[in-house]
Amino acid sequence: MKRLFIVVFVVLATALVYRSFGSAETGTGSLTLPQPAPNVGDTAPEFTAKSVEGRNFRLSDQGLYVLTFWSTMNKDSNDAVPGFEDLARKYEDDGVSFAAVYVNSAPSDDNVPYTMLLDSTGELVSKYNVKRVPRLFVVKNGKVEYAQDYYYEGYEKRLKEALDEALAKKPEKGRQTALREQR
Repeated sequence: MKRLFIVVFVVLATALVYRSFGSAETGTGSLTLPQPAPNVGDTAPEFTAKSVEGRNFRLSDQGLYVLTFWSTMNKDSNDAVPGFEDLARKYEDDGVSFAAVYVNSAPSDDNVPYTMLLDSTGELVSKYNVKRVPRLFVVKNGKVEYAQDYYYEGYEKRLKEALDEALAKKPEKGRQTALREQR
């Protein structure tokens, strides 16, 4: 009985120290994690990256982008693919650039209507503070217009609404909404 008391005491003391002196990200449970950033209204980090096909993809402060972070080993990411593809096809003539950043390995499908990026170094995950996948952003002229965590059935409807809202807004003077994928 004395050993059990000592073990329980050590575990509780360790947990108390861990929770008291650790950063917010070292805590357990979603309530201790800080809100991922960037969020709606924040400036989206610009970047240029090579696509899986070998082309340059650039997210800049001009244009309308849908950027999602996925993992091929994540069920929710895989469930989100068909709806994402449908929306990419629907909005391809509207100048919207769609890109999926894969955090582990990218699928070998080369007939997708969006750019596939592989973040093997974790640079983009770090820039966009992605703690969990899927995480999705709608970026217009350098500002995050919409951010979505997780996948839920019917997410395509809300994403479509966010895209329609972004397309309906008048662009700022001197800004263009041209596609920013360079070959």
